Amino acid sequence: MLLLLEQMGLHTRRLEVETPCTPYLGVADLEARFRSHVRRADLVLVDSDVPGVAEVGRWATETARGLTAFWDHDTPRTWQRQAHRGDAARLTLEHLAGYRIHLCSSGGPVPRRLEREWGVSRARVLLPGVQAEHFAPRAHSVHWDLGHLGLLSAERRSLLQPLLLEAAFDWPEGRFLLAGTMSVVDADAAWPGNVKRHAATPSREHPAFYGEQRFTLAVSRAEHTPGRNLFEAAACGAPLICDPWEGLEDLFSLGEEVVPARTAKDVLRYLREMPEAERLQLGQRARARVLAEHTVAHRALALEQYAYEAVRGGSSGVPTRVPDALERLPS
Repeated sequence: MLLLLEQMGLHTRRLEVETPCTPYLGVADLEARFRSHVRRADLVLVDSDVPGVAEVGRWATETARGLTAFWDHDTPRTWQRQAHRGDAARLTLEHLAGYRIHLCSSGGPVPRRLEREWGVSRARVLLPGVQAEHFAPRAHSVHWDLGHLGLLSAERRSLLQPLLLEAAFDWPEGRFLLAGTMSVVDADAAWPGNVKRHAATPSREHPAFYGEQRFTLAVSRAEHTPGRNLFEAAACGAPLICDPWEGLEDLFSLGEEVVPARTAKDVLRYLREMPEAERLQLGQRARARVLAEHTVAHRALALEQYAYEAVRGGSSGVPTRVPDALERLPS
């Protein structure tokens, strides 16, 4: 995203702990070497994955003269840690309230809840975006009726159970594929014989992975949080089946670009009854939506607009479509 911001005419600088980018050793080192840079910056972003994020964030918000923003890549995790006072990585409400903008990874009602319950002054959604040049449809022979790729966390396992595993049990003739981390999977569990499992697929192979499936299952994370694979699969033209969650309809048109499923019966209805032409159109419409609204370039534009909004003191939580700004996005 920083590269895209630079291509849009903005100057950026990235500071990371002990990395080849612009390494620093801690807050004291930041103060000694980068205080003037932070004070001159129009916008200072503090990444939620930064080691010692509470201390770094306090220094940044006290030092910066321009806008400060907390970029929360995992809002559900931040929420959980805030509730556990013994968690060393916990961010207090005081830490979060110091930022002018809170960029969260969850949609639906979450931004308003952050403002209401946490005292965050300006909560805005900044979801993962797709590098369109890396994710596009690939012509492959179809081997699977339904597949899923992603981190198999406990929260997703509760959705995979009815939407993939039960569907596989109920349709022995179907072919199912489950790829991802197996750390939470019980090796002794009774798995359907028509479900193939393997480790996570490298990112460069994702388009081929999606191209081998008739349908792809994309399940959400906790607190209205979509996974990156939702956008990647859609960009590859994969016909998507999704668990419905509040906020999904803001990203894709339900029934037109993705289809919702709550039960194995819903899933099997799509797999066995949807006409082939309709299936292909579903994937094509989802890809068109990604290219129109969900690329990394669009996320960079949203960030820029959130910053302008904060400077102006506006209250809109949805970035407006500004034609001249869109023209500055790299093709």
